[in-house]
Amino acid sequence: MNNKLSGAIAAALFAGLLCLANPAMAKFYKWVDENGVTQYTQTPPPKGDFSDVKPAPKPAVDPQQAQTEMQKRLEAFKQRREDSARNQAEADKQAAERAEKAQKCDKARKNLAFLQTHARIRSIDKDGNATLLPEEQRQEKIKQANDAIKKYCK
Repeated sequence: MNNKLSGAIAAALFAGLLCLANPAMAKFYKWVDENGVTQYTQTPPPKGDFSDVKPAPKPAVDPQQAQTEMQKRLEAFKQRREDSARNQAEADKQAAERAEKAQKCDKARKNLAFLQTHARIRSIDKDGNATLLPEEQRQEKIKQANDAIKKYCK
């Protein structure tokens, strides 16, 4: 009994030491059994060809450090995406303003051309009666059209 107990203790102690051993120190073997199945074991096959398998290298970066770095990259990506969206919105706003300005410029030029080519312009008063636009008012409208051209047609 004493012999069995000491053998069991020795086996348990040996197993514990194996568990504590550095996994990088352990050897692994790759071989194909008689059924054609690839085997990976810590003991070589009893007979036949086999090859040593090297364990995967340890990560080059601490996992916590990698997580922190990934979080920083994610935040930087989100910031770039927000900046891009903000820049695009600003560009769209400026394009809309340019289009509106071009439309007002075109309208002012057409108004000026009409006012300069037509000496007699009819207008409708507040009662709905058609009257001819007095020359002073036509000249004032020409001045307003020129001012609009200066403002919108730069």
